[in-house]
Amino acid sequence: MQNMSPAVERLVRLMLLIPSDPRDPLWDSAGDDCGDLPTVASIRGWVTDTAKMWPEGAPRTLAEMVLIVFGNPSENTLRLLSQAIAPTTSSPHLGTGVGAAWAARACETAIDVLAEADSLEYVLERAKTDWG
Repeated sequence: MQNMSPAVERLVRLMLLIPSDPRDPLWDSAGDDCGDLPTVASIRGWVTDTAKMWPEGAPRTLAEMVLIVFGNPSENTLRLLSQAIAPTTSSPHLGTGVGAAWAARACETAIDVLAEADSLEYVLERAKTDWG
């Protein structure tokens, strides 16, 4: 088992802020947004696998799933995210700001996870051959 990088840890922590119950309305809304119901249905298991850092590709898979599911959230999904993340302050006036911040941070972190998925040697070689 490999060690969890800071980006992977952040991504898992962000996912733990939202409901894990697949029956939560958030997941229905996210599924409507992305149109990829198999990804929405399986993301919960990939959070668990990533937390265990097994299989080796789990962080990359979870990162890709986060980008698919939360890359273009609707206002309804953002509202549901806001309510899930800040339940003690939930009110009709809470709006979508908290959810929008979460979605942006989750996608940003997912990109960080993808950027660090390859070894440094591979990255340096690609930089030299593809960009040099």
